[in-house]
Amino acid sequence: MTSWTEEQARSLITDPGTLKRGQELAAPAKWSNLGRTDTAAWGECKGSGSKPYQTGLDLTEPAFKCSCPSRVFPCKHGAGLLLLLARQPQLLSNPTPPPWLQEWLDKRQQTQNKKASQAPGGTLLAPTDAPATATTAVADNELARQKREAQRLGRMQQGIEELETWLVDLVRAGLAATESRPLSFWENQAARLVDNQLPGLATVIRELPDLRHQSTNWPERLLARLGELYVLARAFQRLPALSAEARQEVLQQVGVTVKKEEVLSTQPAITDEWRVLTQTTTEEERLIVRRSWLHGHHTGRFALVVEFSFGGQAFATSLVADGRYTGALTFYPGLLPLRAVPGPLAFVGLGTAAPPSASSLPALLEDYATALAQLPWLREWPVLLTGGIPTLTTTGHWYCGLRPYPPYPTPTSTRPHHRRHCLVRTSSSCAVTR
Repeated sequence: MTSWTEEQARSLITDPGTLKRGQELAAPAKWSNLGRTDTAAWGECKGSGSKPYQTGLDLTEPAFKCSCPSRVFPCKHGAGLLLLLARQPQLLSNPTPPPWLQEWLDKRQQTQNKKASQAPGGTLLAPTDAPATATTAVADNELARQKREAQRLGRMQQGIEELETWLVDLVRAGLAATESRPLSFWENQAARLVDNQLPGLATVIRELPDLRHQSTNWPERLLARLGELYVLARAFQRLPALSAEARQEVLQQVGVTVKKEEVLSTQPAITDEWRVLTQTTTEEERLIVRRSWLHGHHTGRFALVVEFSFGGQAFATSLVADGRYTGALTFYPGLLPLRAVPGPLAFVGLGTAAPPSASSLPALLEDYATALAQLPWLREWPVLLTGGIPTLTTTGHWYCGLRPYPPYPTPTSTRPHHRRHCLVRTSSSCAVTR
């Protein structure tokens, strides 16, 4: 049977309060009728009422079921059972699922079979006898959409021109002058970019004043960031002359979001067996952001899946570290597509397959240089590296045989620049960052 680690169990419990209560329930004395198979686990947890709560896990996704009234998934009982499975799997010795669990598993299987049998959706066509007014309404809506897009592009162009002037003035005055600039100097420029519908550039501007506090080579790093902004501004001004992939890339960098539905409907899906190499989770107020790096066994492609959880709700995809999944990913358009939208993924197991092949250091640097030539504003590039072990230096920086990186943020840290520059780690993988 597949073995679960506590780290993998914790990655599925997004709500800190649920995790704390689940740890309290992960005690054998609180459970009865424990059991598991290759695909499921179950148990009954003592509660305040006369009847224990019936708790089950579908390990193929994973998914949770509990008879308690909680609307959080997993609830504290599901979290407790999952942690108990990771810590003391020998306690779940009964191999026969109870009827209530089997009924739930059968319904889930029927739902999955129904989804698999449905034909993929296509474009809805109006019937031939549809009234002419319907066609006119569609045309009017399209014209209105084009007008809105033209107006937005006009505002964005104005903001780009203002940004270029601001950057030139800043460099002409010298980077030393930025030390005396108040925070409002940067914030005012970021606010103007937001007003001109360029939130991606505003985010970069807000990171700039913090560079002075990160390392002694802040002038070099600040100049590099300003150069990235200038290249983006010039690229935006040449938007009509760029290729379709380059236009998509520039628009996403300046802050034009592409909806998942649009990605799924316009981009090809890549089917493979995907392995979760590493995961990082950060929290901003009540929003939890999880970044999962995946690697395709057959295609050799890397994929970044970014998902959000608000108010302790479960992530849309139940990815666990070192888990293997079969299914399709659809990549966002761009020059170097990395971020992807997951489709239905079937859980295969945990880390029992051979690890992906790793690159040598010269090949790593060559690939990174090629990627950087295509995207001058590239912030991170995933690699699998062999022959080195990340170590912690005396200055509190991680070193991977390449260069030192800023320390990892503490669990309570939400400063975005820390996340931007930290090294993505597993036992055999990392991401080159700038």
